Amino acid sequence: MKIASKVKQASFLRRENRFACLVKVAGNIETAHLANSGRLETVLTPGRTVFVAERSSPTRTTKYDLVTASLGETYVSVDDRVPMELVNEALAQKTLPQFHQYSSIRREVPRGRSRLDFLLSSRISQCFLEIKSVTLVRRGVAFFPDAPTERGRLHVESLVWAKKEGYEAAIVFVIQRDDVERFSPNDEIDPEFSRALRLAQIKGLGIYAYKCRVKPNEIELAGQVPVKL
Repeated sequence: MKIASKVKQASFLRRENRFACLVKVAGNIETAHLANSGRLETVLTPGRTVFVAERSSPTRTTKYDLVTASLGETYVSVDDRVPMELVNEALAQKTLPQFHQYSSIRREVPRGRSRLDFLLSSRISQCFLEIKSVTLVRRGVAFFPDAPTERGRLHVESLVWAKKEGYEAAIVFVIQRDDVERFSPNDEIDPEFSRALRLAQIKGLGIYAYKCRVKPNEIELAGQVPVKL
């Protein structure tokens, strides 16, 4: 999947706030939009080579989106909107074996106190599906979240309630890099989310993780990795 039709190499300078950062592009310092509220402390460090996409419009206050970062031989997609589009494409093409039986795909469906990413339907069942973006990897282990996420915990609880009411329910962690061997919840950063996820597994929630093959302007699912809770 194309993340952007064309990107420019830049140098990361610093983060201004949750959704804006300063980068140096062709000798000029520019403000770039960052579509990711996570901390990204191990990915976006001063001097890091990053790639930006020019997306000017009259309604924007920034000229660029920051889309990927280079960690030596590994590229990391930092746009947390990408995983949902990537999974949507895979669902439509029926390349995710856990969900190949579903023929109807609805996006952003209200559920309890949350809005879940997908409601999948077949003639005999329906499945609520939530997608989470993962960028933090340490020693081959991918962790989510990299910042406390009450919203993420509420999503998990909404999936559990859906399961109680007779729906199928699942969560897919999309690791936006390929230097990973397994996935685990981040107990250190958000123990409440970790507890909610472990309880949800006991109650029947499907929990899956996929790594990605990333280039400066492209990304694709590169296979499932084990989940260790």
